[in-house]
Amino acid sequence: MKVILTEDIEKLGELHEIVEVAAGYARNFLLPRSLAIPATPSALSNLDNMKRVGERRSARQKAAAESLAIQFKGQTIVMDVKVGTGGRLFGSVSNGDIAAQVQKSLGIELDRKIVQLADPIRETGLYTVPVKLHRDVVIQLPVQVGDAPEGGWPSDAPVEAEAELVTA
Repeated sequence: MKVILTEDIEKLGELHEIVEVAAGYARNFLLPRSLAIPATPSALSNLDNMKRVGERRSARQKAAAESLAIQFKGQTIVMDVKVGTGGRLFGSVSNGDIAAQVQKSLGIELDRKIVQLADPIRETGLYTVPVKLHRDVVIQLPVQVGDAPEGGWPSDAPVEAEAELVTA
């Protein structure tokens, strides 16, 4: 069955791409979740219009993400956590904790899903956490977990959150 994707789907295709999938996959997964629409003649004729509207929306979202990235410049998120012996945390710091701390300290609301933390942080230190604000806009946000030791964290250069444009 041919469908037109309404969102990017990993390992399947990108937005507005026409793909061939199994009928059951389309009927039971893609269509109920509004991830795709059937590739009917009327939908195919409307595809160019959908692409133009999608490009304008994406351009607005990218501009908003770039302006948000500027607000993070020079900011370091400090996570106050309970620390045990040897710098180990009681528990861990997850992407949800980082998003909540950004909301609390900077007043910027982030969805925890865009904080791209590979594994939960379990030790004190200074970490650089990627935050994906848009498909093409990713910032590297410094996160300090626990108190900094005297003399600061061992680092060659001062840490700054800088917007890094990622191209696909």
